[in-house]
Amino acid sequence: MKRIYPYIEQELVESVVEADSKKQERKRKIEEKKVYTQLYEAMEALLHICKDGCRTICPRDKMLKGNQIACNFPACKGLEALVHHFSGCKTRVPGGCGHCKRMWQLLEIHSRMCNERDSCKVPLCRHFKEKIQQQCKKDETKWKLLVNKVIAAKNGSYLFSSR
Repeated sequence: MKRIYPYIEQELVESVVEADSKKQERKRKIEEKKVYTQLYEAMEALLHICKDGCRTICPRDKMLKGNQIACNFPACKGLEALVHHFSGCKTRVPGGCGHCKRMWQLLEIHSRMCNERDSCKVPLCRHFKEKIQQQCKKDETKWKLLVNKVIAAKNGSYLFSSR
């Protein structure tokens, strides 16, 4: 069959390779969507902590009271550790400590997604909004793409986007 119909073998090989690459691309997109969904959940938890004042993650040494229910924001616990570290870290400058850098990034992503100009209760939101206005166009495009992907992950439309 190889000698008589060599193009069929070539087509079979190409279709197997194409199917495998599509499968890998889909897997990559799913993993990417997970990251953006986690970022969105972190943004929601950050708003919850700063606006509502999460009552179940406050000081670490306190236990939940009998009638107090656990927080329903899945990212609250992880964000709690990050906030506690950020508030007490000695090398808190941007680009210093890895945990603090992650917190700076979360605060900046929030400020780019936030529509409240002066009434936002998230720390440093206004500071980042002012900084955004002074940034160069290249950085602005990169951040807008990130914000759009986080919002698309929230809406469930990320897998179908072109990027």
